[in-house]
Amino acid sequence: MSEPCPPLTPPDCDLRDFPYMPLDVVRLRDSDISAIVSGDEFRCAVLMWCASWHQVPAASLPDEDVVLAQLAGFGRVVREWKRVRVGALRGWIKCSDARLYHPVVAEKANEAWAAKLTQRWRTECARIKKMNQRQGTDMPFPELASFLSLPPALCPPGHGVQGRGKERGIYADWDPAAAGAGAGAGRAAVADDASPPPLSPSPCPSPPASRALELALLLRAQGAAVAPANPQVLDWAARGVSDAQALQALDVARRRRAAAGSQQPINAGFLDSILSGEVLQGKSAKPSRHHGIGATDFREGVSDDGRF
Repeated sequence: MSEPCPPLTPPDCDLRDFPYMPLDVVRLRDSDISAIVSGDEFRCAVLMWCASWHQVPAASLPDEDVVLAQLAGFGRVVREWKRVRVGALRGWIKCSDARLYHPVVAEKANEAWAAKLTQRWRTECARIKKMNQRQGTDMPFPELASFLSLPPALCPPGHGVQGRGKERGIYADWDPAAAGAGAGAGRAAVADDASPPPLSPSPCPSPPASRALELALLLRAQGAAVAPANPQVLDWAARGVSDAQALQALDVARRRRAAAGSQQPINAGFLDSILSGEVLQGKSAKPSRHHGIGATDFREGVSDDGRF
C-alpha cells in the first residue's frame, strides 16, 4: 500500500482574507466532472471548492461527513450528503495530515499564498526604509528567504513578520521537503452510519508543490514574473534546480533583456530556456560580436572571436 501524499499546501496557508477564488474557465468546462456527475453533485463540488479556499490550510477539507454536509448545504441531513459524496469529491486526495486536498484548487492557493507572502515582505522592507529615514539609522533589509523562515518571536529586531493578529509565523512548522471517482452514486437510500465510499486512488502530485512555491517566491522577490503552478516551475522542482541555479538564470536573463533593450518581463519560459541551455548543462559564456563589448552569447557554435 502506497504512502499517502504530503499536504499540497503549507500548513499555515491562510487565504481567509481573499474573498475571490480564481476560476480557470476552460479547464473546468473541459473537465470530466462537468460531463460525468449529476447536477446536484456538480453543485456540491463547486461548494466544496469554495469552502476549501477559506479553510486552513487553504484548498483542504476535513474528512468528516457531518462537516462536509454542512459545507455542501445539507445542514444536519448527512444522509442526503452521502448520496452525492462520490461525485462531489471527485478529484480530491486524502493526504498524510488526514485532510482532503484538491490539486487544482491547491495550485491556485499556492499562487495566491506566494503573492501574499511576497507582498508581506515588501511591506516590511518599506517599513524598515521609512524607519531608517525617520531615525537616521541604517538597518539592513531582510532577505526574503530568511524573512519567511523565522516565526515572529525569533525574527531580529525590526524584521518581524508584519501581518494580522490571526496569522502565525510563516513556515514555522512546515517542512518543505515533506511537502477521480466514478459517476454519481445514484439516488439509493444511504444509512446515516454507513461508511463513506473510498475516494478514487489518485497519484500524488509530482513534484511537491512546496519546492515550486519556494522557487517562485525567490524569483518573484527579484522581479521575475513566475507562478508556482506554472508547469515549467514545477519541472524545475522535479529536476532539483537549486536557489543558486535559479538566481544564476535570472541574472543571465536580465543581462539578455538589457542587451536587447527589451522591457518585457522575465517569465518562466525565458528562464527555462536559460536553465536548460546553460545553467544546468554548465556551458560557459563566450564573447559575442552582436551585443557589443562586455556582452555574452551562450549559443553553441560561437567561437572565442565571435565567428560562427
